[in-house]
Amino acid sequence: MTTAVVGLSLSPTWWRGGAWREIGSRIEDLASGEALVDAARLADSAGVHFAFKPDSLELDASVLTEWPGQTGPDPLVLMSAIARETRRIGLVPTYSTTFAEPYLVARELQTLDQLSAGRAGWNAVTSLGGSRNMSGEQPSADERYGRAREVIETVRRLHASYPARAVLADREGAYADASLIAEIERTERFDVRGPLTVPAVRDEPLPLLHAGGSPASLTLAALHADAVFAMTESASAGEELRRGLAALAGERATPRVLPGVVLCLGATRDRAWERFEAAGGGGGARHWTIVGTPADASQQILGRIRAGAADGIIALPYGSWEAVELFTGEVMPELLRSEVFAPPRPDLREILRRR
Repeated sequence: MTTAVVGLSLSPTWWRGGAWREIGSRIEDLASGEALVDAARLADSAGVHFAFKPDSLELDASVLTEWPGQTGPDPLVLMSAIARETRRIGLVPTYSTTFAEPYLVARELQTLDQLSAGRAGWNAVTSLGGSRNMSGEQPSADERYGRAREVIETVRRLHASYPARAVLADREGAYADASLIAEIERTERFDVRGPLTVPAVRDEPLPLLHAGGSPASLTLAALHADAVFAMTESASAGEELRRGLAALAGERATPRVLPGVVLCLGATRDRAWERFEAAGGGGGARHWTIVGTPADASQQILGRIRAGAADGIIALPYGSWEAVELFTGEVMPELLRSEVFAPPRPDLREILRRR
């Protein structure tokens, strides 16, 4: 059986509702990203396989009297900071393929991969909002997904335009073998030539996640992604999604199904439920939610993996900073001891891809 994987979302859901108002919540460290870097440090030490940063291109200021909303640092810049503070954990920033320019995406990701010694991946999403900040109108669904396919294709071609094997660093000869560095073919939407200014770390595409649930989204994921950030509340929904992706993928390896799991944790079940209710009583639309002790969470996660309803999880600690500490300090060791989950190592490509 392919070993399961664990990601940590740096949304951060632990500040939702009224949880940010608590003493010790570390809300003052949100804008600087310091609390998110610390969460990634804890995850790295615990053996979490990758840190995942969702993104929003809009800010709804009306909610800021109640909670921080979409406030937070840029995903790529945050992951670059985390790269220097961690050793093993994979780094997965989010890009909107609806608005992003593929050359800039490719160069930034290639740089992150160099900074982290090969630990970078990316989450490609189509945006339902953000057009007012991107000097354009909101495109149709067909246009969004058509553009997404071409962004992914162009980024992968650019990744290969300056291959790792081209770098010689021969002080008595050439820095690189120019015969291996080449321009790329254009796509229908993008007349991008390359090559990149940054060489690849490895001559293999960066791992790709995709988040979404529409039929067009699932087709995109099945044909291009290595994993899907899924909103599957029930085990049956996870099983159905896995079957659907396998049918769409054909001969291609089926992407991993990684459901988001809202984890409202406490030393006791009563304490966990107190946290859950104080934070507003909900972690996110259609996400699998566990309220209880770390042992409760470990048991439920392992049960769903063993039942074949998921290929891993993306953890969304909820209700308090303590949930981050309990997830990394108590849930992760239990998951790794089970041998259902892959051992930690600094190779996101190897961890995420099915062979």
